[in-house]
Amino acid sequence: MLAQQYTEVAEAAEQRLGELLDLAAEPSPAVDFDALRRDYAPRPLPPTAVSEPPRWADFEPEPGQPPAGRSGQPLLDPGYQQKLASARLAHQRSLREYREQERTLRDRAEEVRLAYEREERERADAVRAYNERLVEYRHAYEDGEPAAVESVLERALAAAGRLPGLEVPARVGYRPLTRTAVIDLVLPGVGVVPPALDFRVSPDEATGGVDPVPRPREECVERYLLLVARLALRALDAVVAADTESHLDGIVLNGRVVTAEAGETTLLSIDARRTDLYARTLLPVDHAEALRRLRELPCRLTTDPYGPAPVNPFGVGSPMAPLPEELSPGEFAGLASELFAAMGLPDWDARLVGRDGLLAIAHGDGAGFAEHPHVVCLARRPAVVGAEAVRNVAEVMEEERAESAIWATTGSFHPLAVLAAAEYTGLRLIDGGELRALIREHLGAELGG
Repeated sequence: MLAQQYTEVAEAAEQRLGELLDLAAEPSPAVDFDALRRDYAPRPLPPTAVSEPPRWADFEPEPGQPPAGRSGQPLLDPGYQQKLASARLAHQRSLREYREQERTLRDRAEEVRLAYEREERERADAVRAYNERLVEYRHAYEDGEPAAVESVLERALAAAGRLPGLEVPARVGYRPLTRTAVIDLVLPGVGVVPPALDFRVSPDEATGGVDPVPRPREECVERYLLLVARLALRALDAVVAADTESHLDGIVLNGRVVTAEAGETTLLSIDARRTDLYARTLLPVDHAEALRRLRELPCRLTTDPYGPAPVNPFGVGSPMAPLPEELSPGEFAGLASELFAAMGLPDWDARLVGRDGLLAIAHGDGAGFAEHPHVVCLARRPAVVGAEAVRNVAEVMEEERAESAIWATTGSFHPLAVLAAAEYTGLRLIDGGELRALIREHLGAELGG
């Protein structure tokens, strides 16, 4: 009997997990400024705000049905006549009491009415002030102010993460430098997946216990990763839907779990740019398809959430101007493309993009740069670029038959690297100080460090 009860509880938990997967496949509620607007509707005047003499209609008894065999006229019914007389006495008594206290009752009703009007004015003023702040908030969002953008996205994520029986908290940081939202998503623990669906009575009759029949570990991992995929894609979809002013060029999402044993562990990291997000729907109907859709994105997903086996985040949030190493590879590549396009290299072809930097071929616009191919190398590691790295870019110049190249770093160049660059015509070095000045000049933003 006990084993059956345990089995039923486990099956109910598994059914609940299936319902969560289905709910997470649906779009989150729309969160927009129009939905946040409030309307003022006055409440009805309280009955105590009106002082009137007692009405006979409030005392007059109902005629009711006459007894069988009697006339259909209630006035001829003795029972009704008795009720009518009692009601008239009660009405006359109430009238006398009202006349004795009429002035007091009218004064009290006037106080209630004035208090009601004061409260209604305060309610109307509060609604009007709220809507005015909402308009200011909307303008701040439309202007791309980071705090307003973060607030809008956090509101969308709160709505997306509010599922029946499950809350998925999230916090957002918005980087104007790269037009990227960095999201920290708190995932549910692996305990959301029942480790056993069947229980049997222990063969040891002395203990009288119940033994679980463990599910295959691979099955538990698959079920958990399906839920992770659904929650992450739902969060991405909510943020994309909330970005009505197209402030975002990309999203970095880090999914973390917190356990007493391992503390905070990152199980998922996504570095998605706009093209990745809009390639196709983020909410496919089939659950297995959702996991495939997640893996189509630039994504690191744990292979063992039970270990747990952590992954390195692509990027991390920062309350200040982000450091180069805090940017994701996608962010860093996007920053390079935007900067050099603003400088005069709009035709951009990224050949290699990695954790430490990128290599691209760009064509000048004829104004900032000559109209021929340029090799561009931009790196954030190592902190000091050596001579060998400079010579490698020179070799790429020869291979691409480019007349010039730019070697830019967020750090600095070794003196030997500067001497090596001097050997090649058309090779320009940009160190971290100059790079930050160029970002400030052309993009109006700050790169930390």
